[in-house]
Amino acid sequence: MSAKTAAKTGDKKKTSASPVGAAEERASKAAAGNGEPKGPDVEEFEALKDRYARLSADFENYRKRLAKEKREILDFGNAEKLKDLLSVVDNMERAIGLSERTEKVEEGAAEAFLEGIKLVRSQLLAALRNFGVTVIDAAPGTDFDPNYHEAVYKEYSETHGDGTIIAESQKGYLLNGRLLRPSMVSVSRGSEKASGESSEEEN
Repeated sequence: MSAKTAAKTGDKKKTSASPVGAAEERASKAAAGNGEPKGPDVEEFEALKDRYARLSADFENYRKRLAKEKREILDFGNAEKLKDLLSVVDNMERAIGLSERTEKVEEGAAEAFLEGIKLVRSQLLAALRNFGVTVIDAAPGTDFDPNYHEAVYKEYSETHGDGTIIAESQKGYLLNGRLLRPSMVSVSRGSEKASGESSEEEN
């Protein structure tokens, strides 16, 4: 083989082994397949882009979940401590109720003591409201709601409709709209006369 022939052969090998030649070869194969050249670098870029999108979505969900948990800790983290304070309010309610039911109240000291207890109760309830604690409505005649009321008695009543509250024995409270403690109530079963007539009709 002559020197010129060897040089030409070497030039051809260098050309086919060069990056340009390899790229042209990949492009030719891709063109033969789907008409669009798509090298390994582009495929890797697409894979990385998809992975980034998934990681970004996962991080956003994690951030939202963390923010929600933080809000719940701030809103409801003191629930058990606030329940302890409610027992203080309960004792004040009982003391006030007992004093108001007493037939003979000594003038002066007893009345002043009662007013003082009422004032402390009002201040304590106002402080609890600042923590998001509110009283559940359980006034007589209110419809019984098992989500907020707990029935301790069920009795017939001629003045209260079936399923309505007759009286409240212990107040219930909400903490930022969530049940902290249900109201203890007595619930009407309706008129005993109406119930008796209904039983007779069934028989």
